[in-house]
Amino acid sequence: AILAIGFVFNSCKNDDSDEDNTETIVGIWKPAREITISGSNGNTISNQNASTCYKKSTFDFKSNNTLASTIFDDQTDGSCKSYGTENLPYSYDFNGKKLIIDNEQFEVISHTKNELQFVSNYEDENNDGIEDKIILVLNK
Repeated sequence: AILAIGFVFNSCKNDDSDEDNTETIVGIWKPAREITISGSNGNTISNQNASTCYKKSTFDFKSNNTLASTIFDDQTDGSCKSYGTENLPYSYDFNGKKLIIDNEQFEVISHTKNELQFVSNYEDENNDGIEDKIILVLNK
């Protein structure tokens, strides 16, 4: 399970080199929060900040279409464990709102200069028999 909703719009009269380049995801992204959306009615079930441990994780999308994913996760004993770094191929279709990592496709919900949100998983979180969207929010 790898990755990531909200729109950040900056309106300025002076659009120069500060322009928002959202067509690329190249760069280092860190987990910020996880949002769960009901599959039955589209309501937000939960919106939780990532744990201090998980926030140490990085998703380094390189310009050569390689993702260096370094994951940290909370353990049942309260410790924070590093799972090391894994290098995976990726492709990104900005217009099609698709992120493909190691041949697994993820729906992109939104992408701005500093925030990327995509569906990382589908699970029935509210036990209504319908799969809900688990959205991972990454920040640059």
